[in-house]
Amino acid sequence: MMEAFIHQHDSYGNLVPGSYAFDVEVVQKGTNLSMPVSDLVFEDVGLGIQSFSFSLVEPGNFMLMISDKHNTLISNVPYDFKVYVGYCDGTNSVVNGTGLNHSFAGEVSTFSVFLRDAYLYPSPAELDMLQVKILHESSLKQLRPRIRPKKAEMGTFAGTLDKLTPSTDGAKNKSTENTRFSASNFEVAFVPEKSGTYEISIFCGNVPLNGGNPFRKVVSAGKVNLSLSGVVEFASKVPKLAKSEVVIQLLDSYSNPVLSEQSKLKLEVASVNRSGFSTMMFVDNKDGTYTGSFLAKDVGTYEICASFDGQHFTPCPVGVNVYTSEYFPKVLNDTVSVWEDESTAFDALDNDYFAGGNASIKEYSRPDHGSLLQYGGLFRYTPYKGFNGNDSFVYTICDVNGNVASGSVNIDILSIPPQFVSFPSQLHGTEDLISPRFGGFSGFEIAYSDLDENITVILNAQYGTVFLSPMLMQFWQPLWGELSVKIDHQKAKELILAGRVDVINSALQAIRYFGDENFCGDDTIQVSTMNRNGKNSVKVPVFVEPINDHPFINAPAFIFLEDSGDVLIFDRKKDKFDFSIGDPDLPNFPGNRSHFLVIISFEVSSGVLSTSLPAELVATTELKLKTSYQWQPLLTFVTISKHFMVKAKGIRVRGTINDCNSIIEQLMYHGGKHGDVLTVRVNDMGNYGCCPNCEQMMSMPLFAEATISLIRRPPMSSLLAHTLGSALVVEFIMLLSLSGLLLYFTCKCAVVLIREKKRNTIQQDIEHSKPSGEEASSTGRDLHFTDCCCSGLSLFSGQPLPEG
Repeated sequence: MMEAFIHQHDSYGNLVPGSYAFDVEVVQKGTNLSMPVSDLVFEDVGLGIQSFSFSLVEPGNFMLMISDKHNTLISNVPYDFKVYVGYCDGTNSVVNGTGLNHSFAGEVSTFSVFLRDAYLYPSPAELDMLQVKILHESSLKQLRPRIRPKKAEMGTFAGTLDKLTPSTDGAKNKSTENTRFSASNFEVAFVPEKSGTYEISIFCGNVPLNGGNPFRKVVSAGKVNLSLSGVVEFASKVPKLAKSEVVIQLLDSYSNPVLSEQSKLKLEVASVNRSGFSTMMFVDNKDGTYTGSFLAKDVGTYEICASFDGQHFTPCPVGVNVYTSEYFPKVLNDTVSVWEDESTAFDALDNDYFAGGNASIKEYSRPDHGSLLQYGGLFRYTPYKGFNGNDSFVYTICDVNGNVASGSVNIDILSIPPQFVSFPSQLHGTEDLISPRFGGFSGFEIAYSDLDENITVILNAQYGTVFLSPMLMQFWQPLWGELSVKIDHQKAKELILAGRVDVINSALQAIRYFGDENFCGDDTIQVSTMNRNGKNSVKVPVFVEPINDHPFINAPAFIFLEDSGDVLIFDRKKDKFDFSIGDPDLPNFPGNRSHFLVIISFEVSSGVLSTSLPAELVATTELKLKTSYQWQPLLTFVTISKHFMVKAKGIRVRGTINDCNSIIEQLMYHGGKHGDVLTVRVNDMGNYGCCPNCEQMMSMPLFAEATISLIRRPPMSSLLAHTLGSALVVEFIMLLSLSGLLLYFTCKCAVVLIREKKRNTIQQDIEHSKPSGEEASSTGRDLHFTDCCCSGLSLFSGQPLPEG
């Protein structure tokens, strides 16, 4: 079965979806005869990719021709392919030999390959058809094996193996045999030089053997080669009373690290002065190096040697000079913080110690996420644009004695708090209404470098409340699932949003504002963005357009006046009720409150009102006389101490709220004994609550009206009031006692009636239970008994009855 794929491209190299018709033709090479294809099958396997397959029934060399409906050949055709008879089977073919097992570097490894077809018969193949790929786990180069037939088959000659030399070749296998001959049994030999794990993959043409699974071979290092091994790290100057280290590397002849040989390593003191000098065992570092330690208790010069299995490494001995600890520099690690997209300069030597007070930076490593510049003892670090997180580098200093020490600098690149890309220059609202009416304010957008980190945004208004539009939250439910919304209980006006920056930006489009009750004028919405490193804030002004609110009148339904004479209607010191007027627009009036004017009128039905008014209200005072039904301006008046008195059926004044409340407190009533009705009206003159120069903000006037009953009554003395109260209490107690007594006798009569009924029932049961033979003799007695029972059962109960 042969299968191939057709990738459908247009003239620009783009994949074209759909099933297009193609003609497939198989031509035999040499004869150029077209071979019949009876089971050709096309199938769509992907966007713009078709596969086709057909059976291979004859061996030989063929060409595959593919053309479209215009008989135009597609690219990469004709395609040459070869059909073999009895081709090897990847499962039935056998691969074995010691070369697949563990070995040592430099040793020849061999294994055999037995090619079998699907029926377990030998499947001869040309030598170049057998491919062996040997790849080390840490190397991209393939190891080059030698492949030879094991015995003479089908005219081939099985030669002897030459001496193998280790080599690698990433291209082809090498064989000294003629590749035109065929065989089914092969011998593969190779020499691994590098220790580690190898993967061996074997192919017969394009058929993988061993089910496509590579063989894994472990190669260990050979014997230690002293000429390649030796001391790789050693300090000739060491501090006393401090453990110092010697590092030795063991390699074999192929420079492979040799492991687990610490027991054969030894560190010896070669100098005559051995007192106060001690050595410790070597430790395997698992990478071919071994660390040995020694400690000197006294200052001086010592000689030491390192050996492996009794053989010394060169040079031997080596001198060690021991000094006090103050002789050596000490480097302390530094920690530096810097904002992202900014740079910082710092002195790395500031917290380090070195002899002589003078040292220089010998070298330093390059940080992974930024650039580093050195100016003497100063470093300047600049993180890469958009990076935040942690970075570090290592530096080495050298003092005046040539001693070196290394330290590290850990750098924290702090992410900048979320920045505002845009925000509105001013927002507009309306008094006592949610703004905007639909959706939310637009124009808020923030940017943050970490798209996956949760950030916090806090919104609050000075004279209002900020909240999210519930309509948008309902429509965008999947998005709001990643958003946390809460209100600070200690600061009830703070709206706190938490989530990723994209979710926060979507939520900011649903922001709405609602001012405090009756508030109008200028307000500010403060938007603060926070992350774990800081806070960033902006203030957005909000102008709340005022609307006209109705004035109000605080007054009782009726007021009791003295019995006769001229009386003050409202006395704030004596009366417990409130009688005043007001306007909700006044508290937020931004200008001088003396310009906030209203018109108030007082009118009674039958009596007369009088009050004292300030002289500045003369021009705005109108009266309704008792003989007139119309308001008339004030024509005559007398001013005393900047006040004047007015007296009329109705009084109307234009003034401030304070002026009107002052008039209420001085309003007096003059009338008869039967009371009156006082009508109070307030007109706000269409005032929006803005400055006087806001003529365009005026509206239609709004009114408030209250009707108060003025009741004349004689005053009641305290003795009379006390007597009347006592009489009411006594009457209540007597009624309660009579009711209890009536209830008692009613219950008693009911109990007697119930008992009488029970006795009559028992007597009837006794009469019906007597025998029939005695009825004649006892008729008279029965009648008498019955008569007595009916006439007075309570008198004869418990006594014998008379006879005859």
